[in-house]
Amino acid sequence: MLLRLVGTIRNQNEPAFVDVINLIRSNAPMDEINACLTASQVVDHASVEDDGPAKIPKRSPSMYMDVKRITDIPVFQVPAKPWTSVTADDAFVSHLISLYFTWQQPTFMWVDRDPFLSDMKAGKLGSRFCSPLLVNILLAVACFYSDYPESFANPSDPTTRGEHFFNEAVDLLKKEEGRVPFTTFQAMGDMYTCACVLGKDRLGWQYLVETADCMQQIMSKQKKIIAAAKEKGEQMARSIDVAFSGLSSFIPTSTISFQKPPLIKRPTSLNRLPENHDPNDTWTPYPHHAGPKPAHTNCLLNGHSDLAPVVWDITDYLFGDHKPSTISVADIDAFHQRLDTVMENLPECIRPGKTSTIGAMDLHMRYHNTVMVMSGIVSTSIGEDDTETKNRINSQRMSSARQIGTLLTQYRSTWPTERMPMAMMQYSTLALFTLLEGLDEKQNQVSFVENLIALRALARRWQMAKGMLRLVQLTAIKQEVQLPPESDILLKDFETDWSTNDRKSFSSHYPNFSVAIQQQSDDSIDDVELDLLLEEWDNLAVSAGTSENDTSGQSRGASSETKTSTSN
Repeated sequence: MLLRLVGTIRNQNEPAFVDVINLIRSNAPMDEINACLTASQVVDHASVEDDGPAKIPKRSPSMYMDVKRITDIPVFQVPAKPWTSVTADDAFVSHLISLYFTWQQPTFMWVDRDPFLSDMKAGKLGSRFCSPLLVNILLAVACFYSDYPESFANPSDPTTRGEHFFNEAVDLLKKEEGRVPFTTFQAMGDMYTCACVLGKDRLGWQYLVETADCMQQIMSKQKKIIAAAKEKGEQMARSIDVAFSGLSSFIPTSTISFQKPPLIKRPTSLNRLPENHDPNDTWTPYPHHAGPKPAHTNCLLNGHSDLAPVVWDITDYLFGDHKPSTISVADIDAFHQRLDTVMENLPECIRPGKTSTIGAMDLHMRYHNTVMVMSGIVSTSIGEDDTETKNRINSQRMSSARQIGTLLTQYRSTWPTERMPMAMMQYSTLALFTLLEGLDEKQNQVSFVENLIALRALARRWQMAKGMLRLVQLTAIKQEVQLPPESDILLKDFETDWSTNDRKSFSSHYPNFSVAIQQQSDDSIDDVELDLLLEEWDNLAVSAGTSENDTSGQSRGASSETKTSTSN
């Protein structure tokens, strides 16, 4: 295999070179890369024949895993007990908590790290900053960033990542019986994200509704909670500010992605945190051996607090109870100006070009995510004769989609794809839907492949990402879109990985953005939700594939017979 790979790299002009590189970038397993190399039969004539005397014994993934575990030293050492009954392994729990605060918390910033860790290490139930519910849901989310067999509820089934911890969190939440301690408020955001990444975002939406309700309850008794903390009152005040800033940004970002109205009125009195760049505020890319970097936590939280009101107002305008009958270009331009003002006034450490941490990358992707949604929707209300305005709005959409691709590529060049934060599957999916409309331009084709590589990598690990990618693939077929040839190997590989059981595993109302924005301008009431569209369109694709026996043609929408069958 090594010699075939070397030969393929030497022959960079061969089509197989691009296919192999894209597979590697999408975090494909070795057997898939080997199959691609074998099929291509591209070997440089100057290289040594593959049947030479040197034989290297095959190593199983478990052998590599053992080496990883030996060298794995978690950033944070915490006990399993008394926080969870799923495991008593302190090392495993420390591994998961370290993963959570490395890859999840910098993008979904509602758990103030230091007081949480302090109380978790103390191991005392009834703590103000830690609880079994909060710990179990953090562990459940962290399992999606881990390859340890213990991360799976069923060790032989990677699709069960985190389910054991999630189920314990669900049971603990039921026992709250409506009570809302501060730690329960913090836990609700991760209850939502965990349900979503499991492909159960209908359930997740219920948790998001509860999150909004919890926020109102905590706001109403904030002073009482701080006073009850006594000597830890200052810590509690900060932890509440962190939770409010993180969740007030997260809620509108989620609702705009689902194209639903805001769940509560926009908070108007979020406290700003001092941008003092505390030298102890660091981020270490665990489990990789690299030194700590400045985390810019307060700067990021303030940035989210500034961006959130604009996204909240946009969501209310587009999807609220009093949304206009016709979306105004002037209104969207005004919103765009407000977004730009926020980004221009960010602290220097997290401005464009300074995206040195995943938190900064995520903040900029949220901006571009919002631009793609609002510009995509308003584009359908612009008359065909107003080509100047339509071209300007579409240019904004495509530019943001390309920026998402650039940031995802920057991420992949710096950190491993298996640690890509959950939010990035939404950003890459929306970028792909957007770019489907602009593939006549080369720069959009390049960006489409960049975004596709990222989403394909996530789809190898997470069920929700798998469904999102399938929806993009089927949308291309349905709309008869010719995809870039570089995407063929990624989608053909994905096609073999998709099954009817995958489709049946979803309970998701995630909207097909390409279809949904078209319905803004007509009276169509067709369902555009992920699980319903997968059931309808997947059957069409399967029947078309059976008749043609050409999965590559399906993925690119290249077959006229496939186009005909899927258009009816």
